[in-house]
Amino acid sequence: MEFRNRFRELREQRGLSQAAADEVFGLMRGTCSNWENGFSEPEKELLEDIASYFGVRISELTGEG
Repeated sequence: MEFRNRFRELREQRGLSQAAADEVFGLMRGTCSNWENGFSEPEKELLEDIASYFGVRISELTGEG
């Protein structure tokens, strides 16, 4: 599963809107929307924070595992 789809799935499971997820991760408004629409992806350092927040491995976020 691609990052954008997995991130959306995890975000929705937590009941977070895209705007709320932007706030949780200290991002500019619209960043999560850009991720989910495939316009960009987070930096590696941020992937670690995202994985930790959702309780998954980085490989599960990126579709590598």
